Amino acid sequence: MWMNTIVGLIIPWIPGIYLIKKDLKIFLLMGPFASVVAFTFDVVGFHLKFWRISPEREIEMVAALPMYFGVYPILAAFLFFVIKRSHLNRWIWIFVVTLITTIIEVIGVLIGMVHYFNSWNIFWTFISYLLAYLVCYWYFLIVKKHVDV
Repeated sequence: MWMNTIVGLIIPWIPGIYLIKKDLKIFLLMGPFASVVAFTFDVVGFHLKFWRISPEREIEMVAALPMYFGVYPILAAFLFFVIKRSHLNRWIWIFVVTLITTIIEVIGVLIGMVHYFNSWNIFWTFISYLLAYLVCYWYFLIVKKHVDV
């Protein structure tokens, strides 16, 4: 579990501190929502037995808990931070951050932290992250109508 905490929580907070200093509002608006989206996707994946995260726990989401407070909200907040400030197309950024998130998971698979079952593979992982970021983007669009982002 210590590896999950270092990789999923502590390391992501190093650039996360930079993000908070640059745009606290985008982090506060997008980070918590991204955590809920990640948790929701994981509940479905664990329930359908598509994946498992080491170390194995009686409540499967416990092993992923550091990621819900680290890598997922920080990557999502960075995505919307660059979408706000970049001249590149937002769909390119969504694809790039989806790819980065998938590569992080590939590393988790290679070092034995993430295990796939029932025909789940890295392609479906990419698709699930893409869907999660699209849900977050939809939320971002709603928030922009009501809050000066």
